[in-house]
Amino acid sequence: MRQRQQGFTLVELMVAMVIGTIVILGAGQLFLTTFQTFQAVDKVSRKQENLVFTAHRVASEIRQNGPGRYTLRCELVKDSCNCTVADQNENGQPLVSFLKDLSDDNLESQCVEEEHVLGERVENESALYRVALPLENNGEAIVFHVVHRAMLFESPEE
Repeated sequence: MRQRQQGFTLVELMVAMVIGTIVILGAGQLFLTTFQTFQAVDKVSRKQENLVFTAHRVASEIRQNGPGRYTLRCELVKDSCNCTVADQNENGQPLVSFLKDLSDDNLESQCVEEEHVLGERVENESALYRVALPLENNGEAIVFHVVHRAMLFESPEE
């Protein structure tokens, strides 16, 4: 009597290996996409944190006392553009630092900003100040306006 062997044929094993490889590659691609999404969301979250914190502090100061307390400076450090908001009432102590998102093309000329006060007066407006923070993509500034409240109630000088 002929004995029948139990097991898989070579073709069945190869088909199973191809299917397993496709499943593993799909899972790897899903992991990679999820990781890249996490990094993008983390980057946006950090920008948002910096914006909210800095905007709150700067706006509060301008509303109460006018501009002059906080300054912004951007400088090239190694291969990245580092911007710092500093508190002049605390001898230039850094309030927050963030990376300015720039392309690698001509990084030095795009990055360097001399230290300047946050809150420049808007033309033809006595109490309105413009604040610009370079947090957007390609170093674009997010701009908001703040009113110095005490100046709203001062009588105009004649």
